[in-house]
Amino acid sequence: DGDVEDFRRRRETEIKHGRVAMYATMGYITPEYYKFPGYLAPSSNLKFVDVPNGLKAISVVPAQGWVQWVALCGLYEFVVNEPVKPEEPGNYGKGWLGISGKSVEDPAKRTRGLNSEIANGRLAMMAIMGMFFQDGLTGSAWGDWSLYTDSPLRAEPVSAAAAAAAAAAKAASATKAATKTGAAVAAAAGAGSLTKGGKEGVAGTDAPKPSFDPAVQLGAMPPLGYFDPAGFSKKGDESGFRTLRAAEIKHGRVAMMAALGAVVQHYVKFPGFEKVPSGLSAVLTPPGSYGMVALFIVAGALELGVWTEDPSKEPGNFGDPVGLGQYNEDMRARELNNGRFAMFAALGIISAELVTGKDAIEQFGL
Repeated sequence: DGDVEDFRRRRETEIKHGRVAMYATMGYITPEYYKFPGYLAPSSNLKFVDVPNGLKAISVVPAQGWVQWVALCGLYEFVVNEPVKPEEPGNYGKGWLGISGKSVEDPAKRTRGLNSEIANGRLAMMAIMGMFFQDGLTGSAWGDWSLYTDSPLRAEPVSAAAAAAAAAAKAASATKAATKTGAAVAAAAGAGSLTKGGKEGVAGTDAPKPSFDPAVQLGAMPPLGYFDPAGFSKKGDESGFRTLRAAEIKHGRVAMMAALGAVVQHYVKFPGFEKVPSGLSAVLTPPGSYGMVALFIVAGALELGVWTEDPSKEPGNFGDPVGLGQYNEDMRARELNNGRFAMFAALGIISAELVTGKDAIEQFGL
């Protein structure tokens, strides 16, 4: 606190690492589609097209090439890129992309551009680290995680017997779905009962099933496969798995609506709510606070009296009241994936607003 020089030094380091990371990220992607023609090292008869992508290139490029690259970076670091304004870390007087030689004159546009550079640099640092990590474990920045069978993120490998059981269950599910009638769908769309399900949990079953294997259930998909590093789901514990899956689906559905609502409310407001601010402040500002109370009551009524779990159906299956006819394994997998992503998105939106005081759209400078 109060150490301006230390802050400027750290900020310049952050900007510098971000710029390198942005180039590195693009450099990781571009060779997948384009490589320079000709020779990289004529003396070694090495062409650019012969150099593999990713980390493998380190061992293929001759040592002289790396010496030249380090020398070039050092030249820019110590000779070319000299700070022109000590109060502006990262300003070397080179202008746009470091080549135009002319700085942006509009103060608002300049501030927005500098903030964007910092944000993009931070994202690029995370991106390039992820590429390095995946490349090191799978052999490619876009590698198939199924090739990395020793991943500590896998609770246990899926055996051939388990895979066969999953295939048989999928076939049986397809046959059952084909024989269902419209009456069954309509019944599933009914109000349901107040019972929460079996004896063990919200969506549990009454009887244990020793053959149940969570590793082959819907939702175990690339890139992580069966992801349960904490070991919450156990073999044979179908009731526990169903309860956790019901919670995951429910949170995912709420998060999808929350993430979408966080964006839409910046542009659209209901009549009478024009003066209610966007973001978390809406919960504390009348009449937004009244809407929050109403939403809480409606959600509770749906939770306890309408959308209740049924042990005879899949977790989260409350029927098809709109009649879309899309409740199949592919759409269920999509819902799980989108819900998982939305939970991270909603959490990020909320965390960012708590730190900056800006809503989801204002975070982008819009």
